[in-house]
Amino acid sequence: EHLAEFDTPGWAPPKAQEWVAGQITRFGNQIVGVVAANDGTGGASVAALKAAGVDPIPPVTGNDAEIAALQLIIAGDQFNTISKPSEIVGAAAANIAFTFLSGGTPEATTTLYDAPSQLFVPAVVTRGNLKEMVIDTGIVSAEQLCTDDFAAYCAELGIE
Repeated sequence: EHLAEFDTPGWAPPKAQEWVAGQITRFGNQIVGVVAANDGTGGASVAALKAAGVDPIPPVTGNDAEIAALQLIIAGDQFNTISKPSEIVGAAAANIAFTFLSGGTPEATTTLYDAPSQLFVPAVVTRGNLKEMVIDTGIVSAEQLCTDDFAAYCAELGIE
């Protein structure tokens, strides 16, 4: 059952945390998960759940594969994030800009909402595949991820 939704102004984590805290007061143990639009609001949701003493923390999602979110994932506090192929997307954006500036029409591989588009496949990153998806691919280094507070979790996952 869908309990509530909130479009966090400016995707500001403090606003998301405040809203989730209110939902915990309102719905309590009816909350079975939080779908957050990005990792900042996902982390804020985790903070609100922890502050309220919710245990276990229900699945919380995120998006952007930020280091703080990856650390929450290895600690078992955030369920997943989404990693996008930023090099591929960046190269495509540069190519589109160059094509426009050269007077051409960029190539579209599909149409989305009646607009010519190029779509890219994101990856869902969880505790079970984090090493493979972001460490082994070089998106994030073990040194960035495995700070003192998270070293034991990294060791559990074989991240060195």
